[in-house]
Amino acid sequence: MVQALRPKQWIKNLLVVAAPLAAAKLFHSGVPQNLLLAFFAFAFVASAGYIINDLRDVERDKTNPTKSHRPLASGKISKNQAHLLIVLCIIAGIGLALSLNLAFQITLLCYFIFTTSYSFGLKHQPVIELMIVALGFVMRAIGGAAATNTPISKWFLVVTAFGSLVVVTSKRLAEAESLANVNVRPVIGEYPLPFLRFVLATSAGVTLTGYSLWALSLNQSTPYAAISLLPLCLGLFRYVWMVEKGSGEVPEDLLLRDPVLITSAVSIALLLAFSIYP
Repeated sequence: MVQALRPKQWIKNLLVVAAPLAAAKLFHSGVPQNLLLAFFAFAFVASAGYIINDLRDVERDKTNPTKSHRPLASGKISKNQAHLLIVLCIIAGIGLALSLNLAFQITLLCYFIFTTSYSFGLKHQPVIELMIVALGFVMRAIGGAAATNTPISKWFLVVTAFGSLVVVTSKRLAEAESLANVNVRPVIGEYPLPFLRFVLATSAGVTLTGYSLWALSLNQSTPYAAISLLPLCLGLFRYVWMVEKGSGEVPEDLLLRDPVLITSAVSIALLLAFSIYP
């Protein structure tokens, strides 16, 4: 039952830290506690969404060599158990959200509505489904800001939105290059590979531009923010390269296992910390 929650994908919820970190509020009184609550609130609500999606796709998943091992598709848990897990996750998510402010609660509700709409049909709509999945990342970042009353800059939104689109589009590109995925995710067949590469290149370019403008506007007395552009470029180009090599179907695996991506992420975090927290 734990596997059905997809705890490995909870790494996405670390985005709740992004806004307070960028605004130098990470260590302010009450912020770490609120971020921890926000992290697990998103984790439980996201897990409820994953199970709902698995219930909707259980028959297709049975035909996929990888997804057939998921708890529902493999029969390790029943549909009744899955429904119970959904209810428990939603209750846990609501309980944690009630400990935070109204802005966070509205953000979490919007996230749940979007992800549920995705599972109940929008995932079959080309482009729209790309935007909804990317929006899930953005909502996490906005949720972290809402939970800690952190103002969000325009560059932060640009980088978060288009960076998320890079991850989502690269996943679709990797899936599209494997014809076996068309039976599991029919919308893949609607995407010409040149279109996905165009969206990926555009999103990567906007992400780099937005991050550059934001980083160069930070503390001018130290070079750390500007230097962080180097590991960002390394990590982004490395990620796209790995996607083109056929390794992009599970983005969280790349982010957790590739030493170059891990080093790039840690380097960016440290350099920004040195710049924001002098």
